[in-house]
Amino acid sequence: MTNLSHTLIRTALKTPDSDWINQVQHQLSCATELEWEDSLDTLALHRLLPLVFYTLEAQGLSKSVPQPYLDEIQTAYNKTRAQNTILLLTLDGILQAMQERNLHPVIWKGIALADSFYPDPGTRLMADIDFAIPGDEMEEATEVFRSLGLLPQPQVETPNAVYFANPMGVMCDVHHRVELFEGKESMNLITNLKPQHLKTSALPVLEPNAMLVHLTVHMDEHRNETGPLLFWIFDIAFVLRKWGALLEPEQLEKLMPAKEHFVSLFRTIRFLEKEFGEKTPECLAEVVKSFEPFTIEEVLRQRRLAMWGLPCPRGWLRLGASQLGFELPDSRPDLPVRDLILWFTDAIRSQGASLKPIPKLSVKA
Repeated sequence: MTNLSHTLIRTALKTPDSDWINQVQHQLSCATELEWEDSLDTLALHRLLPLVFYTLEAQGLSKSVPQPYLDEIQTAYNKTRAQNTILLLTLDGILQAMQERNLHPVIWKGIALADSFYPDPGTRLMADIDFAIPGDEMEEATEVFRSLGLLPQPQVETPNAVYFANPMGVMCDVHHRVELFEGKESMNLITNLKPQHLKTSALPVLEPNAMLVHLTVHMDEHRNETGPLLFWIFDIAFVLRKWGALLEPEQLEKLMPAKEHFVSLFRTIRFLEKEFGEKTPECLAEVVKSFEPFTIEEVLRQRRLAMWGLPCPRGWLRLGASQLGFELPDSRPDLPVRDLILWFTDAIRSQGASLKPIPKLSVKA
């Protein structure tokens, strides 16, 4: 049987059967305190505590979790559910006010996923509400935010985005320029979902291909600083579950900005297929077969290394300082020697995957 961390991670997505349930119940009951502490640290590092609690409850496995650890993951879920409820209520007011002014916001990433893709709004952590809105509508959109008590935050403004926040700590990240899709606005990139937890009648989001591209590129752009985060990989999993049959290879080809992102997407899809039994979209099934999947060990290892800043020189200096007894300003995960040995192997595997040619997706093999 795999270690406890791997089991809990797989539980979050895996479709259970009676044999699986029995094996997991036994492992949960027999795990040591050290195994539980290490596993919950790993889940927290990948922002999965709320989702794991929800799935353990849904599968009737929570009764096998020792009470102190059950309390910890349930607290994470309850906190996330409460925070997300506030974000959803805030979003509801924003969308209704913008609809009255005939504005055209598009909701990105976390809150759209929490509302319409994840099994429960308390299972997907998020820090803010992500929007995109046309640049020529920003002045009027700013009036909407101000009217709802969300004030501009110029200290965190970027060339492409403005931030708004209210006294309750709700933050809105509003992009008035989306470089990823510039010049492609005529490709019908927006669709409307019927929201699950909002009063407004429509939730404007990216259409399936654009959303998959956006999630993949976003994950890749942050990989050097964060490593591969499982909760971003799970975002892709839940989108594929809901929308896999709606993907259009030609649209994906036109929207994906670089080959490296296709490699990342294909390895992620193979990872989800191998480790969790997720179904690969039929239109991509042949193409992804030639790409080596990530492994759970690799994902966890690369996340730990990224938290130390490795393999960059500054990361080695930071690690060396910690070994000499210097106290670092931020806490970082324990780094097994095995991680330091295998980071080069991971790099070789990644390089090998990047050298594979990407077939034309629009032509079935």
